[in-house]
Amino acid sequence: MRWLVVLALIALPVVGAEIALEGELALGGSFRVVVRGTAEEGGRATVLNLRSGQLLTVELSPHGRALQSGPVYLWRACDEGRGGLEIGAELGDTLVVASALGGGLSTTARVGPRSRGPGEPSLVLERWDDVDQKWVPAEEMGPALFRIALADSSRDTTCGRDVVDLPVQLGGKEFTLPLTEEAPTAGRFVGQFVLILEPRGCDLWLRVTTLEEKLLVEARVPAGACLVCEREGMALRAPLPVRPVALVPADLAIPVGCVGEVRLEGIEKPDEVRWCVDGAERAGGPTLALFADAPRSVKVVALARSGLLWERAETTVAFVPQVKLWLVDAATGLRVTEPWPCTQPVRVRAEQVPGDSLTVLVGKLGPDPRVQELTLRRGPDGSFLSSAFRPVDLAACSGDVLWVQFRDPRGCYSAYVTLPLR
Repeated sequence: MRWLVVLALIALPVVGAEIALEGELALGGSFRVVVRGTAEEGGRATVLNLRSGQLLTVELSPHGRALQSGPVYLWRACDEGRGGLEIGAELGDTLVVASALGGGLSTTARVGPRSRGPGEPSLVLERWDDVDQKWVPAEEMGPALFRIALADSSRDTTCGRDVVDLPVQLGGKEFTLPLTEEAPTAGRFVGQFVLILEPRGCDLWLRVTTLEEKLLVEARVPAGACLVCEREGMALRAPLPVRPVALVPADLAIPVGCVGEVRLEGIEKPDEVRWCVDGAERAGGPTLALFADAPRSVKVVALARSGLLWERAETTVAFVPQVKLWLVDAATGLRVTEPWPCTQPVRVRAEQVPGDSLTVLVGKLGPDPRVQELTLRRGPDGSFLSSAFRPVDLAACSGDVLWVQFRDPRGCYSAYVTLPLR
């Protein structure tokens, strides 16, 4: 019968006459029925919601050159009543309006989403402050409880607490964070999550969970890790905080048989430090002792915790062979023969030198050794040679034994070579 009421109003309209719904045809909005191009000075129109079958009759009165109704509010069960003319509607409902004016007029319109409020849409990231017990704006990510709040009244589509899925990227991976409306008509949607940093072996991982500890995403922490959310032109970017944590010395070479030390810098008093050497976990504090067992390079990783925040640093340490010394003929560069004429010049040659120069001691066995220092420098061919000298200049001659010694600065080994003289 309700359909028949509307259809009965539709006949052959006057040419040029029209009926329209003007205003905010959206949830929570209002509209007016307007009729133009007719000779009548008043009348009525009927508004029908096709889904619910609800009918509303409105009076039309002159307004300028048109006939116009009072405001009609689109009303939901959860909306506050505004008084006056109201018709129930849900998102997507079709309204039909018809009038007998002008020989019979009608039109249809679809109900759209709520209008956005001032400053909407907006997207903010907040962190729970355990000290002050409140939510505070967050510009960085770290181990804590966070929430993302979306203010967008147009997403309030039902009388329930609507949910908006927000795509989030973190650590090179993407997950979906459900944002739930705070109240049935609030138009503000909030999603909470917990960010956790934790060491796994020699790597640092991040995990994102719900408050119920449901895993949303996990990934290794890459350099420059950043949380990114983008929605309708809005963007959130919150990087993980980075402190200048490093391992020093950055360029460390340890001779085989010696012990060297790597130390952590950047955190004054770390709560916990974990070390890895070539993937093997090692116990230690702010420093790590390394014993060079064979010539090779090892990767050293430190994972340091201060509070809930972990940092990672790594370096490469070289285990180098011990220095070897030779005495060579100053003229030919060939190794000397024993016994060597004390008046014939010689040079000290070194191999497996870790730096650009080497200092050795030269003297003779017995009393009055006449010890001198010689500096060996890298030559064009990469070899390390001292300047030429004669054993006799050290008061060493027939029957004496010339010696050359290199003492490692760490004191863990010495390299020797001796030469009987004639």
